[in-house]
Amino acid sequence: MMTMKIDCSSHFAELNDDFLYADNDVRDPNGHSIGEQAGRVYDLSTTRKVWHDYLAQHDVKAAILSVVLPTAGSQRHAFLVGFDSIRHEVGAAKQMLVTAERLWGTLDHQASTQFDVSDIFSDETGSQSVETFLAGFGQGLAAQTQHNGATVRAVYFRENGLNRFSRQEAASLQLILPLFAESAAGGAQLARQSERSAMLEALFDRVSLSMMMLSADAKPLFMNSASIAMLDERNWLIRSADGSIASTNSKQSKQLRESIRLAATSEASAKTENVFRLDCSNGEWRLAYVVSAMSRSGETTTRCALLIVLAPGKMDAPTQLLEALGLLPSEQRFLGHFLKSSSLGNAAVDCGLSEETARTYLKRVRAKMGVHRQMELAGLISGLVLPLHADRAQKVGD
Repeated sequence: MMTMKIDCSSHFAELNDDFLYADNDVRDPNGHSIGEQAGRVYDLSTTRKVWHDYLAQHDVKAAILSVVLPTAGSQRHAFLVGFDSIRHEVGAAKQMLVTAERLWGTLDHQASTQFDVSDIFSDETGSQSVETFLAGFGQGLAAQTQHNGATVRAVYFRENGLNRFSRQEAASLQLILPLFAESAAGGAQLARQSERSAMLEALFDRVSLSMMMLSADAKPLFMNSASIAMLDERNWLIRSADGSIASTNSKQSKQLRESIRLAATSEASAKTENVFRLDCSNGEWRLAYVVSAMSRSGETTTRCALLIVLAPGKMDAPTQLLEALGLLPSEQRFLGHFLKSSSLGNAAVDCGLSEETARTYLKRVRAKMGVHRQMELAGLISGLVLPLHADRAQKVGD
């Protein structure tokens, strides 16, 4: 399916007065998606000036530009040039894209065709500003070409009172289309990278494990929210004056730095990993797990170290997990107290049960979960709990 995005951002005028990147669900006559949900703006300020200067040479006041890239799903990108006066009329912009699709559909194998703007484009939204905007145009030119597998199309608008496009002008405006395709492909690549980065950040921020990507000198390339919180606590890890990551324990800090350096500088084929203990002054401990990883920016990859800090296994589990294992609400409550208690008797007191009833609950829970000893039960629960932030899910015993 072909998709486009229409940007409704209030920053549109500041970033990019003339280019509107689109990707959504307005349908063309063939049922292809053309636009509906708000998308995003790409700052093409340098490209924008080039386009304006070139189009001005041919007395073109506005243009609709479209490129369908030869990628999976045939993703389509569109730019509206010179539409800044009606940039907030999103409905009108969508309608113009639909109309442009119909117009391009009439080209068949022709390189270009001329038309009277008033015969093709009209305002169906009832907006006075859009009607005034369209009334300012007289002649139009629709053009298309193929470039490196991409289909590139444009609709050019001239103001009233100007002549029709000459054959030479039409040819020149068609020849410029491959340059637009290159611009659109670059913008699409940046968009995908930005979206991918945002998704990965959101994913790692959801994880409760502290995770950092570090350079050879232990300086952060990426940190999730759990690692930032750990640095704020200053119990196991701290940020040094030079910005690098260190342990609060000076002896362990040396080992940490060396592990990070080795992981970030090892050969790509080498599997470098190290696990060691991090101690806190209050007696609590964590495990530092350092492995080699790759940091990617565009087409460039850089060797780095991935530091994961593990805490002792959890003894509680989300209600949904235990429901999936077939435990009743009363059994879930008992299990939550039992795992946190030192004895069956204490768990019975905490639950308001007799010891005999608590013993019955324990037998039922063990039978449903297929274990026979308390350590097996605790290990099973610990292994099933996802490393997600505790505040995102209700816990047993809460």
